[in-house]
Amino acid sequence: MSRLSRPSAASAAAAELRRARWAATFAFLTNGALFGALIPHYPEAKSAFGLGAGEFGLLVIALTLGAALTGSMPAPILRRVGSRRVVLYGTLLLAVLVTGAGLAVDAAAAAREDGALPWGGFVWVFAGLLFVCGIGDAIVDTAQNAQGIRVQTVLRRPVLTSMHAGWSIGAAAGAGLGALSVGAGLPMSVHLGLNGLACAVILLLVHRRFLPDAPSRPDDGPAPSTGTVASDSASPQAAEAADRVGPSTASDAATDSAQTPTRTGAYLALVPIVVIAMAGFSVEEFGNAWTSLFLQTERGLDAAVAGLGASTLLLAQFLGRLTGDRVLAALGRRTTLTVGLSCVVLGLLLVLFTAALPVVLSGLALCGLGCAVVVPTAYALGDEVPGLPAQTGLAIVSWLMRVAGIGLSPLVGLLATTMPLTPALLVFPVLAALGVLCSLVLHRAGHR
Repeated sequence: MSRLSRPSAASAAAAELRRARWAATFAFLTNGALFGALIPHYPEAKSAFGLGAGEFGLLVIALTLGAALTGSMPAPILRRVGSRRVVLYGTLLLAVLVTGAGLAVDAAAAAREDGALPWGGFVWVFAGLLFVCGIGDAIVDTAQNAQGIRVQTVLRRPVLTSMHAGWSIGAAAGAGLGALSVGAGLPMSVHLGLNGLACAVILLLVHRRFLPDAPSRPDDGPAPSTGTVASDSASPQAAEAADRVGPSTASDAATDSAQTPTRTGAYLALVPIVVIAMAGFSVEEFGNAWTSLFLQTERGLDAAVAGLGASTLLLAQFLGRLTGDRVLAALGRRTTLTVGLSCVVLGLLLVLFTAALPVVLSGLALCGLGCAVVVPTAYALGDEVPGLPAQTGLAIVSWLMRVAGIGLSPLVGLLATTMPLTPALLVFPVLAALGVLCSLVLHRAGHR
């Protein structure tokens, strides 16, 4: 009887882990959908508030600014509350905040339609809600990555990259449905409210499949009330599987304690990982902010054809994330990062220094494929750095990557005032090359 029960228990645990993986993927998907839905409504907000292009640019940066100012704040929140609760309640709060931003735009638009100037406070309400959304997104993003890394650790194989592909699907779906709602004349708050409701329902349905957080490290402080294996908010099979595979034995703890570096050494170990994350994230910034402009001004393409540039890069990135876990399993993280970022360098140089459109698009596709696994892998590496409280490395990598995202485009813009655009854009391949060097440092540091 016991022999029969063992395979049955193992099968049940494996099934629970598969469900946990899908639950984490849906968390990424809903996060992408919430913010992707905002993008098609930005012109509507600009018109409702009567803003110029420069003023509106300063307004929408409130979202990024809020995320950049969080610092390592998500880590202690996750340790105290638990990643599962943060993902669930954080997503519900974000859905409400995004809908509130839509209400502010609708109120301003209604006043303008009545022939009156909108109340000036509407724009500040909108900016404030975006700012708080940025803070909330940074915290939820760290929590969902912590949950994804937990699943990956228990499964003992790469799965985090495919979860990030879920975010891409959600963002594309949110933006696509948003464009349809704008075309149909649906009020912004109605679309964002329905979108938020759908995301909330999805999270409420899947959140019980999230895995409990890993056992607390000695310097973490009190464990979260929902992060223990005994919690009734996770299925018993998933909790049992997580505990069985997790590094919770006394011998493991003693070994980790003996090898734990000083806090300063731990922060220094994060430096190459942060550079790698910045290099991967910068490819998205290049695609979203500069590709169309470069192809129009430097290659003489019309706007419609130039728009294919960013689409090609993002589509290739999405396909790379669908297959990236298999590549990581086959080559290992160090080799995959080195090869991927080398492809980014080559792709960017092809884009910047060739004129033939097929070659340029091939270069952009190479960039997308090369960067696909970089950010998820950097998150996992940061989370594994010993000598830091749980989730601190992950939070710091995410935070500094966002800070770099704010500074990159202004830096390129500043350089472009003193030189042609093409040499100014060399910032991106240089950063990718630094990422390659840092991936080689990881070889020496012993990261697999």
